[in-house]
This record gives sequence, structure tokens and C-alpha cells, in this order.
Amino acid sequence: MDLNVDVIDNETGEIYREGVLLASAHIFIAKEAGKIVRDEVDIIDLDDIDGGGQMEVRSIYVDFPEEKLKRELSANAIIRAREFWQYEKGGGQVR
Repeated sequence: MDLNVDVIDNETGEIYREGVLLASAHIFIAKEAGKIVRDEVDIIDLDDIDGGGQMEVRSIYVDFPEEKLKRELSANAIIRAREFWQYEKGGGQVR
């Protein structure tokens, strides 16, 4: 199955893409000039509340040569967090 692919920074452990298609993960890695370090596939058991059974999760660990990418992705995470908390603080209004 192509779903549930995570792209993870090999150095920091930061997840850059989560739950994407395998093709999308490879496009992102190629576009950012990343180098795949390892590719792991884990089978996890789902709880009954999640429908039971098993699910395949693929983790691709990547070295990205550009610090710019890491800074941009971290900045985007901070902005999203700030917007979320402003939403909570403002009673449903994003400021």
C-alpha cells in the first residue's frame, strides 16, 4: 500500500511529511535534493476503536543538504501553532 508514508529528517527526527503517498514522498525528497538514508516498514496493530486489523507504516529517513529547508519547515510549524493558539484565545477568531 502506498499510503502512510512519513518523511523524517535523519538528523533531527522532525517529520516533514506525514501520511502521504509514496510517490509524493519521493517527489518531495527529490525536489529538496534529499538523500534517503534508510527506509523502514513497520506493521502496527490497530485497536478495535480504529477498526482492528493491521496497518503498514513506512518511514523514510532523509538527509537534507540545505539548512534553509529545515528553517522554513520549523518556521511554518511555529506559525501554525501560533495561529492555532490565537484561534483558541480569540473564541473562534483567527487574528
